[in-house]
Amino acid sequence: MRKVFLIIILIAAAVFRTFAQDVHGTNATEMKIWNLKDCMLYAIDHSSKTKIQEATNDDKRLDYRESYLKWIPSVSGNTGASANFGRSLDPETNTYTNVGSFSNSYSLDASYTIFNGFSVVNGYRVAKIARMSGIQEYQQVEDVLCLEVIQAYFNVLYRIGMVNITREQLEESQKSLKQTKVMNEMGLKGKADLLQVEAQVATNDFNHTKAQNNLANELLTLKGLMFYPVNEDLQIDTNIVWLVDPFHEKESADSIYNAAKEFLPAVRIAEYQLEQAKLNYQTAKLKILPNIYAQGGYSTGYASPLGKNTGAMPYIDQLKAKSGEYVGIGMSIPIFNGLQRWNEKGRKKNAMLRAQYQKEQKLQEVETEIQRAVQDMEGAAKEYVQADKRASAQEVAYRANSKKYDEGLVSVLELQTSSNQLLTSKAEKLNSALTYLLKTKVVKYYKGISYLNQE
Repeated sequence: MRKVFLIIILIAAAVFRTFAQDVHGTNATEMKIWNLKDCMLYAIDHSSKTKIQEATNDDKRLDYRESYLKWIPSVSGNTGASANFGRSLDPETNTYTNVGSFSNSYSLDASYTIFNGFSVVNGYRVAKIARMSGIQEYQQVEDVLCLEVIQAYFNVLYRIGMVNITREQLEESQKSLKQTKVMNEMGLKGKADLLQVEAQVATNDFNHTKAQNNLANELLTLKGLMFYPVNEDLQIDTNIVWLVDPFHEKESADSIYNAAKEFLPAVRIAEYQLEQAKLNYQTAKLKILPNIYAQGGYSTGYASPLGKNTGAMPYIDQLKAKSGEYVGIGMSIPIFNGLQRWNEKGRKKNAMLRAQYQKEQKLQEVETEIQRAVQDMEGAAKEYVQADKRASAQEVAYRANSKKYDEGLVSVLELQTSSNQLLTSKAEKLNSALTYLLKTKVVKYYKGISYLNQE
């Protein structure tokens, strides 16, 4: 009978739980938990930085289309109509008359550049390189944004850890306060000890509140980078792999750099800018050469005196009779224009030199960044080992001091000192672990694994 009663209670509880979920919803389980990749993807989709770059790249696409359409001859059509009153030139006899007249004209003109110092060819190449550079620029914006999100995400993880650590310290001090009150009532602890413990509880409570405020600020920073609604809750995934391997295979900064300079967006952009500058310089040098162009066109018109029974030739017949075509070829030879072409040549040469120096500077910056990232990763791994040992030792020391305090063998001040040392060691351990994970991601990025494709 008791078993049957227990089964009925379990069934009723399951039914009630299902009913409660149907009525109230499953907010606790439906709340989205954002992992690092989710945050990065959201930031890429919503950030104004990526949208601005997309608009810039669309301009480059239009410039590229315009550059190859310059190979096609330019064609223009013209038409006009006019009415003359009083003394005017008769369009039929080309003499002056006092009879009003009406006329209109039509023409179609075409021109084609045969040679202009390879400006069209180089312009096409520049536009093509600019479009390729735009792809790398978008990738660079995306990579920088992902790194900023990673840093903000890890800062949130650190603040969450600090909230948990300060909560534990607060709870431990509250337990000590209860014990101290009992011992004070028994005459084992004095009033000064009780006041000291109460002050420590207040301090720990303040530290815990401060940690919560810091967490709120870091969450706000993360939301800002993601363009996430600031008034909506953001629950991030804290179940990351806290794997710090101090004995991992050492990374070679030189080998990473040699590979990174072949694919890194920042380096590729600098190379594209140098190629563009070289082409612009070549174009400027050739502008001292003559420009050769061809032209052709067709024109016709109609004219008639105003009034009735003018005897003018019919409209269609006039258009046929007055039609004419022309073709021609011309050459424009630059002789002197205030040294404008020579000055432009000098400016383009300076631009090419700047692009060369900027590429060298970017390579130097990348090499330094890679070297620093590898060093930081190695240093963080070593720091984590020491911090882990220190945190374990401080944990043991605090537990021992707490027991001694209960036995009256250590003072309140000694217990508080031990508690503060434990807090500091846990914070250092957490910070070194997150620093190691962050620098590991940076090193992987320089090795060719994008932030989005990292585990």
